[in-house]
Amino acid sequence: MSEVNRLIWRDGEFVKWEDATVHVLAQSLQRGSLAFDYMSVHQTPRGQAVLKLPEHIARLLETCHIMGIPLTYLQDELVAACIETVSKNPESYSLKISALIPSIEVELVPQDQRVSVVIASYDGLKDIIQHNPGKYHEAKQLSLKIERSISNRQVNIIPPQAKVAANYTSPMFAKWRARKEGFDDILLLDGDFVAEAPTSNLFAVIDDSLITPPASRVLHGITRASVIELAGTLGIPVTERDITVAELLAADEVFLTATSIGVWPVIKIDEVTFSNGEKGPLTRQLQEKHKRITKGEEPEYAHWLTLCG
Repeated sequence: MSEVNRLIWRDGEFVKWEDATVHVLAQSLQRGSLAFDYMSVHQTPRGQAVLKLPEHIARLLETCHIMGIPLTYLQDELVAACIETVSKNPESYSLKISALIPSIEVELVPQDQRVSVVIASYDGLKDIIQHNPGKYHEAKQLSLKIERSISNRQVNIIPPQAKVAANYTSPMFAKWRARKEGFDDILLLDGDFVAEAPTSNLFAVIDDSLITPPASRVLHGITRASVIELAGTLGIPVTERDITVAELLAADEVFLTATSIGVWPVIKIDEVTFSNGEKGPLTRQLQEKHKRITKGEEPEYAHWLTLCG
């Protein structure tokens, strides 16, 4: 019997955690065609809430559109399913939705093109990390390695805007190698310019302004868009443009953004240390603002949170 007491939404029905499975020969498992999105769940004074739920579901639908995955669910249906899933799984901190082709196939293009949707709401620490062998790697401030042997996702292969499983295979192995060298994560390049980390967007603070790579080069991060909006309200100039490696290494501050952690300070890239090895002032300001929003402490941003239950 599973030690995890969670219910998974699968195509309109709830099944036990241990029953949310597909065959080992399922098309999406064998071919990397699973589309997904990850959301954060927050415990607020008004109850459990998902940060920017509609935006995440819209991104999932865009991924399916880019990849040609014939998803039949509408956005409102998936939003409602996510709300119901979180409400049935109290004390959750993560929400993941996946669209996959579960049929067993013999050819690259699936004969059975039915797309199944699975939604899981859980506590990453108690439900997953504590059940896995080995030490879990975590860092509140990051040391990054610039990855020079592989490039960022390419538009003519799988665009970086598509959150599909196959898009993460190459950077996963590069990040694995970097971990063995003592780094927390990697930065991917797109030609002569810095693009993003495997699961995070990049910001640099240069002359009291935020600089971030253009949306054409990177995943359209929900937290990335949130930070750009927050910076505008705080009077911090933001520019979306190409950033060279030399320019990045000369920046005053660097941070990443991701749904899983919000604003993530970077204190070292390769052998260059930023902000004397500590969190920079603009990074701190944006991080604290974002955290208050997720806790439901900023009334003007209450619309960012979708209550569940």
